[in-house]
Amino acid sequence: MTALQSIIKEAKAIRKKNPKMEWKKAVAQASAIYASKHKGKSPVGKKHAKKKSAKKKAVGVIKKKAVRKTATKRAKKKPTEKAVLKSIKHAVSVQKAHMSGVSHHAIDRIKSAMSHLSHYEMAVKKYMALPLKERKMYASNIKKLRHLVKETKTHISQLKKSI
Repeated sequence: MTALQSIIKEAKAIRKKNPKMEWKKAVAQASAIYASKHKGKSPVGKKHAKKKSAKKKAVGVIKKKAVRKTATKRAKKKPTEKAVLKSIKHAVSVQKAHMSGVSHHAIDRIKSAMSHLSHYEMAVKKYMALPLKERKMYASNIKKLRHLVKETKTHISQLKKSI
């Protein structure tokens, strides 16, 4: 509730008690009550100074023909040869850094995938060297290892494409 709303509410209550009282007096009392409750700050009855705007004086206006300078405004300075070479060198260095970082990373991943592949293939060979009856006991392990071998080979081929 704003200050004005609370003052009006209080004025209505005062007027209800004294119906013959003028509205201005009821508002004045309500404002005094509001001010006492809010440390002497009452927004009612205070006049605010109007801001004065400076009047513009009429000055004789002289019209000029518009001069077009489209060619000079649009024309940019040509970059110097030194600046062009510098930007080319920078672009090349950025590209080399990017490409070398990707290839080294991919090569490392290929190496690790190859070591995993050889490990899986050795495990499959060990299981396959067992007699048939024992192999049947490890059939699920063999199946998992063969699946890993297949996935690792696919992974390596995909990594080689990214180099």
